[in-house]
Amino acid sequence: MIHVPDVRAAVAWYQQIGFEVRATYGNQTGDNFSFAIVSFGETGVMFNTGGQPSDARRREVDLYVYTDDVDKLYETLKDRVDVIEKPHDTFYGQRELIIRDLNRFWITFGQESVFAMLMGGIFEGDVERVRRAIDSGGVTLETLNLAFAFASGLEKKDEQVLGFLSEAGANPPPVIDLATLESYAGIYKGEHGSDVEISVVDGQLFGAIPGNQPMSLWPLDEVTFRPVVMADAKVIFNVENGKAAGITMVHGGHAAKLSRE
Repeated sequence: MIHVPDVRAAVAWYQQIGFEVRATYGNQTGDNFSFAIVSFGETGVMFNTGGQPSDARRREVDLYVYTDDVDKLYETLKDRVDVIEKPHDTFYGQRELIIRDLNRFWITFGQESVFAMLMGGIFEGDVERVRRAIDSGGVTLETLNLAFAFASGLEKKDEQVLGFLSEAGANPPPVIDLATLESYAGIYKGEHGSDVEISVVDGQLFGAIPGNQPMSLWPLDEVTFRPVVMADAKVIFNVENGKAAGITMVHGGHAAKLSRE
């Protein structure tokens, strides 16, 4: 339930972006509703009177709506609503679109990202899920190669999944010698106090932010690695005179440089 200053106006706004009106109440005078319910698929939202609009970046309530095609929805809405964030993949495996409504509440429309579908399908040995991800057209060759490396490194390899990835064009990851990997191990610090620890375990490179579990890093080339659980992310080692002097962390179009201690 969201408290809004004008229930009738809220109902009209949500209706014009695709919500259906399920019920309205308190329309005796014809000026306003006292209460209303709208729905988007199985998602129900209730409006009540007494709220205030706000331009604060975040509000006490955000709506999260699961949908089937975030990109198509964006094309439908982009010229009619205030878009906060265009369709993008998140580190937690969702593809999301964020807009504001007429009272400035956030509405996030989300679906499973192609990357999460692909890697989840590999981990679960679900060939059909892997097939759907590849057939979506949203998987780059770089991601295919990462997926192949991930599938090859599982304790229980699924030969059917590996075969399907190979047919789609995936190649095994480059082999980086142990001495090079060990030369990257250490603590890297950013300008604002953030730091990352790079380590080598059983011949595999890992990266960890303090307080978080280490993430395996798979090589794209001798100095560029991708976290296996994050789409559109890279760790690039800045090598000077044969030694790693720092790293550049790239994610979502943003780059952060960290220096080695």
